[in-house]
Amino acid sequence: MLEYFKNIANNNSCSTGAVCSIHPSVQSLFEIILREISQTSFYAVKLKEYGYENKSAYDFLVEILSVFMINASFNHKKYFSLVLKLDSLRKSAKDKYLDYCKNSNIPYETIDNDFEISENTTLSELIEYSEKCNLTKNKVLNREKQRLFELVILMVRLSSINVVKIKKLEYDDSYDFEILKFFSVTNNYSISKDKIKKRILEFSSLALKIKRQLYELQKKKFNQKETTLVNLSLDEGYNILVSGDDFDELDRVLNAVENYENNEEINVYTNGSLFLANLYPYFKNNKFLKGHFGSENSEFDFSNFNGSILITQNFVQKIDSLYRGEIFSKKLISFTKVCDIENNDYLPLIKACFNFNKTEKTEDKKVLINYDKNKLNNLDNRETVFIIGRLNNEIQKNKNYNKNIVFLNSAIEGEILLDNIDILKEKSTKITAFFSECNLSNLDLMFTLLNQDFKFYFVNCSNTLINPYVTEALKEDFSVKII
Repeated sequence: MLEYFKNIANNNSCSTGAVCSIHPSVQSLFEIILREISQTSFYAVKLKEYGYENKSAYDFLVEILSVFMINASFNHKKYFSLVLKLDSLRKSAKDKYLDYCKNSNIPYETIDNDFEISENTTLSELIEYSEKCNLTKNKVLNREKQRLFELVILMVRLSSINVVKIKKLEYDDSYDFEILKFFSVTNNYSISKDKIKKRILEFSSLALKIKRQLYELQKKKFNQKETTLVNLSLDEGYNILVSGDDFDELDRVLNAVENYENNEEINVYTNGSLFLANLYPYFKNNKFLKGHFGSENSEFDFSNFNGSILITQNFVQKIDSLYRGEIFSKKLISFTKVCDIENNDYLPLIKACFNFNKTEKTEDKKVLINYDKNKLNNLDNRETVFIIGRLNNEIQKNKNYNKNIVFLNSAIEGEILLDNIDILKEKSTKITAFFSECNLSNLDLMFTLLNQDFKFYFVNCSNTLINPYVTEALKEDFSVKII
């Protein structure tokens, strides 16, 4: 079976949607943000023990944890504003904690932070401080803890994305504190390796609950996904492209177009992970959503799209070398050369599409995307093997193994697996999950399953896609076979 898996493991590129290679300076600056949040989380956990809660702060911190900062051409002003706000929040939490402990005459703990951030702080000073902190961490932490901490960080960030999506569908802040509590583990350099592993497995169960709730809410609002013939060609008219994976922003754009007076010739297309929206009746029945445009390389797609473009909050591709087009964004840390969407006002995006020449209809091109929510109903009690990722037709024809072999696309069909975990355990004596691509969707799905009695195989990720410590932790600490 291992040879079978090796044959379908494919090479991956940054365009697959994984955490792409980040410039060291950008990484250092983002680690300042993570450091501020982790330390604030430490004090939040302490204060919760004494009955203090700040749910609005929890909400804000989780939203920031959902942000991916990978482009070097980021908005410096927005970055500094965010860092100053986080630093103020950390100091406030620390002061409240110390005041309570001193007034109650009880022992207290603090985290060393000898760097004063102010409006006069420069980027180079922040980078230097971040690198200094990393050097200290590398001296104090052994390799085993470092890799586990990196796994914690990625799990926290992916779950934060899911929680932010849940809140946009039906506000629920019940997960915020648990996410911050888990993240605060990274402050404890003396914690044992086994305790970190235990916390990771416990959090995996919470991540599963979060993911299931997100799927249910998406189904409730957008209806059940269904087999769809997705249009890949352009219709005649003026075009808007929405890229990323935020259904809420796509929905807002479509509503704004519907309410725009001269909307007869406006066509909206999805890009990137928003391809999935075309499978939901709620979206595919919208007369303004015409289909999907592009490849998996947004930089290339943006350069060739004849219209205005919206980058949604969780967009995670690099566009540093892009210098054309009317591009808009609501990202908390947006890019230079990009127009900010303020107060959910998409009118500038709509008006910008008319700055381009009217597109003529292109040659018809469609792709059939199958979705069968009942595809697991006929499994018997043999070992079940899930092959998750992009598939090869010849491989799907291979019936040589005496096992239940099920092919899933994690982005489209991940919910089918999560909805049937308990039934699968009753039917199959053994369950194996093989992930044939390294991308955020597959990593997120595997993290939700880590605490299940599954055997895992994961394709070897390039070091330019995710931190190699994450892959190492999965292999060495959770028996994931990397191939």
